[in-house]
Amino acid sequence: MSLTRSRSSRWPALAVLSTALLAPLSAQAALFGDDEARRAILQVREQRAKDNEAQQARMEELTRQVDALKRSLLDMHTQIEQLRLDLARQRGQEEVLQRELSEVQRRQTDLQGTIDERVRKLEPQTVTLDGQTIQVEPDEKRGFDEAIARMRASDFAAAAVALNNLLKRYPNTGYRHSAQYWLGNAHYGLRDYTAAIQAFRLVVDGAPEHPRAPEALLSVANCQAELKDAAGARRTLEQLVKQYPRSEAAQAARDRLLTMAPPAKTAARKPAAPAKTR
Repeated sequence: MSLTRSRSSRWPALAVLSTALLAPLSAQAALFGDDEARRAILQVREQRAKDNEAQQARMEELTRQVDALKRSLLDMHTQIEQLRLDLARQRGQEEVLQRELSEVQRRQTDLQGTIDERVRKLEPQTVTLDGQTIQVEPDEKRGFDEAIARMRASDFAAAAVALNNLLKRYPNTGYRHSAQYWLGNAHYGLRDYTAAIQAFRLVVDGAPEHPRAPEALLSVANCQAELKDAAGARRTLEQLVKQYPRSEAAQAARDRLLTMAPPAKTAARKPAAPAKTR
């Protein structure tokens, strides 16, 4: 009993002693826990502050990069616009140059055409006239063409002057026989039949193979008829039929000979009586 009582009386004392011993340790443990928590909180705050600063720096860096990118884009846009303006200006200049080039080419073509025309006017030309091919100077051709134009206009006086001038200036012209033929027609139109016969005869005598020769002989007969030279006209028509039997002019001569009166027979002359001697 005493032992049990003594043990039971010790337990409270031990409990009080334990409590007394553990109380400082608990307070120290509680104090240590608060410090760790504070340090942890401070560390978290510091880390958060660092993170915020890093994030702020990153944001500022990103902002600077975005601003630089914007400036670059703005500069690029400005350059693109400048390039567009330059390109438009170049296109405009190219269009101007193209128009100028086209104008120069047109002028060059016109100039070349003018030069070629002048050269053609100076160079001999090949002309086919009355079935014959001849080489003539440009002035010869011009003079002959003007004379024929006068003939077609029935301006026989001007045609005769033009043809005479042509024959005087170019006595050996390839137009010579054709010009003489038309000169005879011009004189015929002026009723100068004698001059017309002379011109037509130059064709027949100077170029009997000329395509206009049969017509020239027929025209001679016409002039002789106008001059009331029936016998001469008959002889000319007969010459035409004999010399150019297959020509159209010869057929016209045959028809005309049929309508002409036969030539009058001339009486034979009596020999003259001898003179009386004294």
